Amino acid sequence: MSGDERDGRAERCRAGADGVAVLARGLARLVDLPTSEELAGVLAGAGWDPGATGRRDVFVMDGVRARVRTDWTTATVSVVLAELGSPGDLEWDDFDDAAAYHAAVDRLYDDLRDDAEAMVSIIVDRLALEPADPLALDPRADYGSRVRLRAGHWAVTVAAVQEDTDLPLTVEVDLTYGADLPGRLAQLTGPVPCPGPVDWPAVSARIGVELPEGYRWLMEQYGPGTFDGYLTFTPPAALPRPAPGPLAGVLRIGTAWSLPVATTADGVVVSLLGAPNWNDAWHGLRITGPDTAPWDVTTGLLYFLVLVLSGKYPVPQFPPTFPNASPRFSATPPTT
Repeated sequence: MSGDERDGRAERCRAGADGVAVLARGLARLVDLPTSEELAGVLAGAGWDPGATGRRDVFVMDGVRARVRTDWTTATVSVVLAELGSPGDLEWDDFDDAAAYHAAVDRLYDDLRDDAEAMVSIIVDRLALEPADPLALDPRADYGSRVRLRAGHWAVTVAAVQEDTDLPLTVEVDLTYGADLPGRLAQLTGPVPCPGPVDWPAVSARIGVELPEGYRWLMEQYGPGTFDGYLTFTPPAALPRPAPGPLAGVLRIGTAWSLPVATTADGVVVSLLGAPNWNDAWHGLRITGPDTAPWDVTTGLLYFLVLVLSGKYPVPQFPPTFPNASPRFSATPPTT
C-alpha cells in the first residue's frame, strides 16, 4: 500500500471515529441497560441513519455501518472503521512454490497487523475517552490488540479483529453497556460498607475452584448480606463445593457445573455456572426457583446485580415487587 493510500485510510478512520465519539457521548447519558428502542433513539440522535440498509439492527453514517445487538442482558453497538484485507486473498498460483507463498502470507499478515495497530492508536486518540475500569465488560477479551476505554457506564473497546484466518482483518469499536458497575451499584444501594479483604486462596483451596472477580469484589466491598430485604449473598466461608452438572445425551457428555452463591426467602437460588471441563472458566449464572424452570444468563454476578436492582429488567423467578423504589443493602452480622 502506498503512503497516499495509508494517509487516505487514516483520514477516513479519523472521520469515522468522530462519529463514534458523538455516539459515545450520547450513550454516556444512559445509566442503565437500554431497550432496543432507546438505543436506536440514541443512534439516530447522533446522526446515524436507521433506514439506509432496510435492517433494524444496522445504522449508517457516511458509509460507516454500526450494528446493534440487544437482549435482556446485552446492549452493544459494533462499528467497523477499517477493513484491511486478508492474507488469504493472495493467489497460490502467483508464487513459484509453497515456501514463497507462505512467506508472502506472513509478510502481508505482519503488514496488516502493523496497519491495524496504527489505526487503533488513531481511533483511541480521536475518541479521547478515559480508560475502562478493571471490572468493565470486555467484549474483545480474546484479542490482544485492543484498548479498553469507557463512556459513562459504557465500555468502549477499540480492537484489531480477525474472526478467522480466511477473513479480513478489521479495526472495530465496540460500545457495550457494562462499565463502572461498582459506581452504578453504589447509586442504587447507597454507601458501600467496605468490610475488608478475604483470604481467597484459602477459600479456593476449600471448595476446589477459584471464584470469579465479581463475587470476590462484592464480598470485599459489601460483604455477605441482603439486597432490598430479598436477595441474600452467601459468605465465602459458607460456600459449598461446586456441584457437577448432569450428563447429557447418549455420549453422556458433562454439562456446566454450578456453585450456589445467593438465595432468597422464597427458595430461589442464584448459582455461578462453570465450564464442563472444570478449568475455572465461568460463563454465566443459573437462577432456579421452586415453581419455575431454571433460567441461564450469560452475565457475571456484579453485572447481573446491577441489572436487577435497576428495576427495569425483571427476573422470572423474582417477585414483581423486587426491587422496591430504593433498594438498600443490609449486611449479615458476623458469626462468633
